[in-house]
Amino acid sequence: MKKHIVSVLFFLVVSFSFFPQSQSVGVRETAIAFGDVLLINMAFNNSARIILQESYAEINLSTMKENLTKSWCWDKDGFFMNQLGHPYQGSLYFNAGRSNGLNFWQSFFLAATGSLIWEELCETTTPSVNDFITTPLCGTVFGESMHRLYLDAAEIIPQLAWLISPIEAFNYAIRGRQNSVAGHTEEIDFIFHGGHAFAHTDFSADESAIGLNKPTVGTGVHIQYGLPSAHDTVEPYDLFTADLDSNFSARYYDLDFCIDGFLFSRALYFENSEGTLGANLMYEGKISKETAFSNAALGIKFFSEKQFSESDGRANVYVTLDGVFLGTRGLYRLQKQKKLRSGDLGNPLRYYNFAVGPLVKAGFSAGNRKLGTFYGEAEASFLIPYIYSKLKESKADKHFMAQTKIGYEHAISTHFSLGLNDYVAFKKDWFVSEANTVQILNTLQIYGKWAFKR
Repeated sequence: MKKHIVSVLFFLVVSFSFFPQSQSVGVRETAIAFGDVLLINMAFNNSARIILQESYAEINLSTMKENLTKSWCWDKDGFFMNQLGHPYQGSLYFNAGRSNGLNFWQSFFLAATGSLIWEELCETTTPSVNDFITTPLCGTVFGESMHRLYLDAAEIIPQLAWLISPIEAFNYAIRGRQNSVAGHTEEIDFIFHGGHAFAHTDFSADESAIGLNKPTVGTGVHIQYGLPSAHDTVEPYDLFTADLDSNFSARYYDLDFCIDGFLFSRALYFENSEGTLGANLMYEGKISKETAFSNAALGIKFFSEKQFSESDGRANVYVTLDGVFLGTRGLYRLQKQKKLRSGDLGNPLRYYNFAVGPLVKAGFSAGNRKLGTFYGEAEASFLIPYIYSKLKESKADKHFMAQTKIGYEHAISTHFSLGLNDYVAFKKDWFVSEANTVQILNTLQIYGKWAFKR
């Protein structure tokens, strides 16, 4: 117990003293940020206990004492709770710091402290290793991007900016002033599309394959923050991209997200082009009726762009070499077995592994206004499950996944473009005592895009 208490105190000290604070941030602002974190935890716990009537929120001094003596575990919560809910909760902790003047790294450690307090004191369940990774780390990715988008939105549509970052709007109402950051949003694209989704799953030699063939409609958003070419980092994440896309049909859904930004970068200049090289932090994922996966990764990213002087054409390429420190890979059999998902309709039991491994990603685009733009990207990863995170119901020991997208787009007017693309994903899971699973997903889309550039 003493060991856990020392750990809590250590994180509290590190959060506020390890990184020197800026002159504009004093004890008062730091105390308010920590107070915000406590209020956030109280709000989540009371909502779960009073509104949702969740048993895990029935805390008291005895449950807190018991948690402080427990060994940590890999929990069995569902994908939405673990891979979206906890990162969002972490973003609130993070922006409690950012909105009170703490810098990026100080806010990260504040988010880690908030997560540690939640795991040890605000739930009756055993403290979770995976939650303590996703909440502060993925919460930082969500939080910093939301922080910067909130500040831009506050200048344009202040009445609606609170929807992006409620905790910052709350602190602005109290403090009466906004913070400033280096960089701003360069482009926002709103995309509306229709198409067709195909899926093929072969999960046993003695069972017939399962297929999917459905028309879909959906929408998406792409955000470019900062100019990617020849970028010198002033602050972490002053250059990032954010993508959100959805597809829907009768009894089918598909949600994709990706946020990828530079923690540090340096501009590169070549004879006929210029580029950016640096360390990136990325969080991406996909959940559908057929599969679920996510990648929280850290690594190196290179971007290069060339403009052709004789025309308005340009071409760019990027390459990313990342290490996935917490990936998830859905196990198809478990996802389809209703009995393993009936424990709680709001938070079905986990049907995926937590894993670690390398990830390689590359992409290109080339074209001009007359001919249009051709673009493509590809990604491959090979992950090994964390030993103690494996599910007893279906033991997988290796996961390979490859994704590719290729498309064409043509500008109809200054702000509107039409395009089409084809997305293919290949996923294979190796099992210890079961037949291996192979999944192929394919989505064809025709889309219209409204682009708004600074």
